[in-house]
Amino acid sequence: MRIAFEWGNTVETDDYPSPDGNNNVETDDYPSPRGSKNVETDDYPSPRVIALWRRIIIRLYARCGAGAIHIALLLASVCAAQDRWGLEKPHVWARDGEAAVTLVQDGDAHRIRHTGKRDFSFGGFARIGAQYGDVFEVSCEVRVTDAALGARAELSAVLRDADGKEMAWTWGAVTCPATGEWSPVKARFAVPRGKAKPDPNRIGPTPDWVIESLEREASVSVEPRITGWAAQVIEVRGMAAARTGALFRNGNSLDWPRIASFENKTLRVDVDNKTGEVSVTDKDTGRIWAPLPQTTGYWLKAQARTQSGAKTDHWGTETWWSPQYTLVNPQDMSEFNVRLHLVTSNSSPELEVTLEGKGAMRPLAFPAPFATRPGDRLIVPMNEGLGYPVDEEHTGLWRMYTYGGHGLCMAFFGVVEDATGAGWMAILETPDDGAMDVRKGAGGLWQAGVAWDPCKGEYAYPRKVRFVFFDKGGHVAMCKRYREHAQQTGLLKTFTEKAKANPNIDLLIGAANIWSWDGKTALAAEMQAAGMGRLIWSAGGTAEEVKAMNAMPGILTGRYDIYQDIMDPANFDKIRHVHGDWVTEAFPHDINWAAPGVPRTGWEIERKDGDGMIPCAVICDAKALPYARKRIAEELKAKPYRARFLDTTVAAPWFECWHPDHPMTRTDSKRWKMELLGLVSGEFGLVCGSETGHDASVPFCDYFEGMLSLGNYRVPDSGRRTQVIWDEVPENVMKYQVGEKYRLPLWELVYHDCVVAQWYWGDYNNKLPAIWRKRDLFNALYGTPPMYMLTRKMWDEQKDRFVASYKTAATVARATGYSEMTDHRILTPDRAVQQTAFANGTTVTVNFGAVSYTMPDCTDLRPMEVKVERKNRE
Repeated sequence: MRIAFEWGNTVETDDYPSPDGNNNVETDDYPSPRGSKNVETDDYPSPRVIALWRRIIIRLYARCGAGAIHIALLLASVCAAQDRWGLEKPHVWARDGEAAVTLVQDGDAHRIRHTGKRDFSFGGFARIGAQYGDVFEVSCEVRVTDAALGARAELSAVLRDADGKEMAWTWGAVTCPATGEWSPVKARFAVPRGKAKPDPNRIGPTPDWVIESLEREASVSVEPRITGWAAQVIEVRGMAAARTGALFRNGNSLDWPRIASFENKTLRVDVDNKTGEVSVTDKDTGRIWAPLPQTTGYWLKAQARTQSGAKTDHWGTETWWSPQYTLVNPQDMSEFNVRLHLVTSNSSPELEVTLEGKGAMRPLAFPAPFATRPGDRLIVPMNEGLGYPVDEEHTGLWRMYTYGGHGLCMAFFGVVEDATGAGWMAILETPDDGAMDVRKGAGGLWQAGVAWDPCKGEYAYPRKVRFVFFDKGGHVAMCKRYREHAQQTGLLKTFTEKAKANPNIDLLIGAANIWSWDGKTALAAEMQAAGMGRLIWSAGGTAEEVKAMNAMPGILTGRYDIYQDIMDPANFDKIRHVHGDWVTEAFPHDINWAAPGVPRTGWEIERKDGDGMIPCAVICDAKALPYARKRIAEELKAKPYRARFLDTTVAAPWFECWHPDHPMTRTDSKRWKMELLGLVSGEFGLVCGSETGHDASVPFCDYFEGMLSLGNYRVPDSGRRTQVIWDEVPENVMKYQVGEKYRLPLWELVYHDCVVAQWYWGDYNNKLPAIWRKRDLFNALYGTPPMYMLTRKMWDEQKDRFVASYKTAATVARATGYSEMTDHRILTPDRAVQQTAFANGTTVTVNFGAVSYTMPDCTDLRPMEVKVERKNRE
């Protein structure tokens, strides 16, 4: 292994000396031309003046060299004299229109009354001219005297570049407390790079230090304001902005080499000494995975160090190097340390990146996303899984958290080359406050990077991500590497293990999930007589119905339950429906607070008068168990269910709680959610189901309703209009939900033998008759059972179709339920013919296309058909 570092001295201060000789300008005020440190009557240069200075600097460099530029920059900084600003023309704006917001001045305070449902803003500052590195503080006192459930407000600033284009809408945002008392609020941030344009008249390349100077000199405007969401009354007083200093004004970091490098036999890692950005060269493939320039917005502050050594853990014996450096986040001026471990393990070349900071934290994205190129595919474990070609337009791609089922269901993502299967994956080893940050890069190509959220507003603990690089294998190699991770971290618990503790698990394997409220016992008997032998009866029933179905072989009786949403009983007479499973007795003392004094909102219920919706509150996860234990124990005395489905528990994110009586981090929330699921599957010995799915719950949960249904591509309002049958197929449903060009069985490749994946109860096999057959084929290919929501009338009219669907889907699910999915192959260039393989020797080939496919045994697989082969049996 070779490592080469040529770091300069640590540079933490500004090069411009202050009057007292202290170079740390971060704490010094800018001097004004009049000798005052608070000159509110001085004007900051306009964008035109700054543009003029830019042209002068370029000409000076071309004709006079570097010394003249430093003089010009010093003169420009002297002209930028004003350092404090106040409100000039207070005004408000609301997205719901002028009538939704009013502004009244009451003494030294401004009272904003917002009655709309969407966002609003309060401002009144002139646009403040600034330069790259300027440090600002925006402060005020606020008092929220009335607020709707879930309402919130923030103090922040709008940033615009020299052309007036918005760079950021809520830069440096800080949440305003909703305690009902006057509370100080302060946002502290630095100005990021503006637009740097080298002189087109200059012949030859522009040196880095000139680009650096131009970036720092480029005009950026700052406009402080308060933004809010939902109905509330907020009072504001003493709102002011101050320029308190600057960081890296003259570019001392340019004394350092631009790139520091270290490498082993398989990887070379380059660190940008300006931004801390990380690039990786995979020596096996020759591919350089590098971020686009200036994507992070962070500033390298402290010098790196290196350590080396060897260790042995569950990955094998690793040799590692550990460069370390400190970055500054300009959105809040917080600092975080970065440590890199280049690992040569027994499985694949890997790079560990660890972040650690202290104190307050804002969401940050680091390391920066690697740029992509045409032919790459973004691998995303959203529900069952998707592969997005990076050079196509896509809907439904955005920042996705790793701490809940409606984000990423497994804590990894990556990019592969379609042609070779080479690529990389990121495994978030601390996923409770993590995310995948998806964005478009150069040329409109999609790219994805790691993002981190605060833990109760702070860094709190080290964050770690492991980058794994492959020279082949594509999404299958990713999933198998993640299965190793799951096994080593205790997430992998197979049905073979689960069935030892609960024999009723066997009733789950290969069982179709039935949602029907019509003559339950009689309908179940007819289904079994027609050949649908294994069923989960999810719609509950009377004590007599449950006992009768328990006596029928092959039926797993269950019911719906929920321990999240809770409506204020004062609203019961205003809403169309009062849910029988709401734990009303938990309101208001056990509800979750999304911020101090701000109750968290949940599912919305239609008003009787038709005038919109009223949101539920959310029970704090730390308080849910006693309610569940009491309800389930009492009910089982009369109704001996064998299964129980807990709605939203896994689908919803891990929620922080700011209630002073039961505060909770996301990690705490996850623990309490898992204890709730463990209560069902452990203490009560029931087969446990939950919504959507997340791998944190694999040891406690046995089936997921919604894992097969890609959450971003279901029919509109599928969670409310569950029984509505759709005759027309929406474009996104056809493209992604049943789109073989995009769908991937990522979940099955990791957890097929641990948890049963099902469709969503508002997105079941027979929901859209036009694509019913295609859903059945995906069930067969993935070895998963079907789901039906039906009435007696539907059964009588389409009995043959239900039976045929069951035989296509459920048969393979039963045959493979206890087996790992070992492979998934794309057999044709149009991705129409696909094949899966399972550990027990079962192979499933499906033709989604319009023409026949010739199998290796020379037989034809016709369009929309499936072939199941069994080489041996377990």
